[in-house]
Amino acid sequence: FEKKMHPNQSSSSGVRTHHNPRTGLGNQHHPLESVSMSLGPSDGLHSHTLLLDEERGRLLLGARDHIYLLDPEYPDKIHWPASPEHVEMCRQAGKHPNCANFVRVLHNYNHTHLYACGTGAFHPTCAYLRITGTREDGMFQLLSDTEESGRLKCPFDPVQPFTSVLTDQFLYSGTSSDFLGKDASFTRSLGPPPDQHYIRTEEAFSGHWWLQKAKFISAHPIADTYNPDDDKIYFFFREVSQDGNDKSIVSRVARVCKNDVGGLRSLTHKWTTFLKARLVCSVPERTGWTQDIFMLPSRDELNSPLPPRSSLFPGSAVCVYSMADIRAAFNGPFAHKEGPDHRWVEYEGRIPYPRPGTCPSATYDPRIKSTKDFPDEVVSFMRLHPLMHRPVRPITGRPVFMRVRADYRLTHIRVDRVTAEDGHYEVMFLGTDVGSVLKVVSITQENWASEEVILEELQVFQPPSPILSMELSSKQQMLFVGSTAGLARVALSRCPLYGQACADCCLARDPYCAWDGHTCARYIPASKSQTTDIKNGDPATQCWDTEDQARLWVQNNSTFLECVAKSQQAQVQWYFQRAGSERREQLLPDERLLHTDRGLLIRSVQPSDAGSYTCLAQEHSHFTHPLLRFKLQLVTHGQLAANGKHRYKDYLRLMSTPYGSLEEYCDSLWLEKKPRRPKHMQEMKKSRNRRHKHTL
Repeated sequence: FEKKMHPNQSSSSGVRTHHNPRTGLGNQHHPLESVSMSLGPSDGLHSHTLLLDEERGRLLLGARDHIYLLDPEYPDKIHWPASPEHVEMCRQAGKHPNCANFVRVLHNYNHTHLYACGTGAFHPTCAYLRITGTREDGMFQLLSDTEESGRLKCPFDPVQPFTSVLTDQFLYSGTSSDFLGKDASFTRSLGPPPDQHYIRTEEAFSGHWWLQKAKFISAHPIADTYNPDDDKIYFFFREVSQDGNDKSIVSRVARVCKNDVGGLRSLTHKWTTFLKARLVCSVPERTGWTQDIFMLPSRDELNSPLPPRSSLFPGSAVCVYSMADIRAAFNGPFAHKEGPDHRWVEYEGRIPYPRPGTCPSATYDPRIKSTKDFPDEVVSFMRLHPLMHRPVRPITGRPVFMRVRADYRLTHIRVDRVTAEDGHYEVMFLGTDVGSVLKVVSITQENWASEEVILEELQVFQPPSPILSMELSSKQQMLFVGSTAGLARVALSRCPLYGQACADCCLARDPYCAWDGHTCARYIPASKSQTTDIKNGDPATQCWDTEDQARLWVQNNSTFLECVAKSQQAQVQWYFQRAGSERREQLLPDERLLHTDRGLLIRSVQPSDAGSYTCLAQEHSHFTHPLLRFKLQLVTHGQLAANGKHRYKDYLRLMSTPYGSLEEYCDSLWLEKKPRRPKHMQEMKKSRNRRHKHTL
């Protein structure tokens, strides 16, 4: 399922979004268990690449001149700098301060080895790493004798958009193939013998329209059918349109067959099954391009973010695509153009057999066992018609989440499928270019309308630093976030932050959380004592708690009633009910009543102010619930003067006697003032005591 973050969207799309996060936190407010900085810039950190190993419970980090093994039992790191010669050549070329080895490729190769590549001071280099079970065996070690060129596997530039995936011992990479970054290529390398040769896209200078200044985002191996010969690699990128005179940036999805070994003549060592289609995630006259992709395999759907084309409508959005729609686009009509200045139109001519883009398979046609068996007309057609005519549109026809005129862009996305008491929900974690993470839940109502609720906006890095990588661990219930400032570990849920009231917990609509009768806690599916309402967020059916407070106020003095809603989506209102009256009226600001973000300030309290004050929070435009209720009892100056007895003797006695606490002193003082019982009552008590003593 693709959620695609796309900019320049307006609220006219019909998606209902709560734009204010329910909680907003800076990193100085994080609970210690929520965010912990594992590494810092003093270690030369530049967190480009994260490799999460859920099975072994460890995280690997590719950074500047280092690879870190973040293992709870055996943490370790490898120093892997670029060669001094390459660093000097890089500086002479004016590429400082990027003249270092920034690790951009980090994959599990097998159970004992990893494959890693770094920029190598603009001389990409790759090598194998050994990772075993014990420190005595050299648990984490770079195998220097396996170093090889990383060209077409790893980018030259550490800030260049790039993607790679390793599957079946083959490495698929989308990167530039030259020092200047002008020739972009999607390439397959490595592989078991004797298949160790490159397969790549056509060069940019070939005059064809395979890739035009492409910036790669993500790649995923996907099984399209039950036949393993039909397995493909889908990759996502953005490129220049090349549609007539239109040179705008567009988002693309492309695919190649995993068993593609290139052509026999014209496409030797080139893909013969390469096809691409446009991804649309916009409202009318607003376009953008992909920033990130996340695959949710259980739903056969994809996810991705995009930045704006225009500064007039800055913002970002998220779209959801189904793989069925993507496959339908690749099975649809091809696009055709007569020349460089012509526009793409639908191809209406004869399509050769087998259909271009079909993976070779003995099941499909026994005569075609390899891509080298494709007829020449199929190969020629593929070379001239790489683009599909029909674009891929979102499932709902519009973005499911938008942020318009925000002071940041969404750049990364990860999705967790969460089981709550009333169903299953997708929770999105959206990284930004200012170091913050948005936590958003997508809620589908009974009429199939989509509602997006921003649960949290968390400032992970301070000062702001663009997020470079994110990985979500469902097993550890953690989100790992990397940037130039360091690496952070963020808990997926922080239920107590929503408040200590049942209504606050229910209104939060966080699928991770539920009310257990005492506090807002992590939801446990097997628990029968927890309650929540994610779909409607209506505490009226779940909660019955309101806190009452009594206050004594002095006439002509000012007083402050503190009441703060835990939710930033709530609007606070104040109501007043006079003593002895059944009528309740709303309090509006005037010269004596001052409404603040923290509560209500009443200046110069008068006898007419005595009564009940209720602080209400209105949320979801229809639900109102009381947060606090204050009962005012007025104390006059005369009453204060009448009780003005000096108690300096009591204070001296308190300091000179060994009372354990002020409470014990108050208890003893109360006993002294307690009225004595009549003498005959005391005698009766003594008699009973003697009788009980005798009985025992």
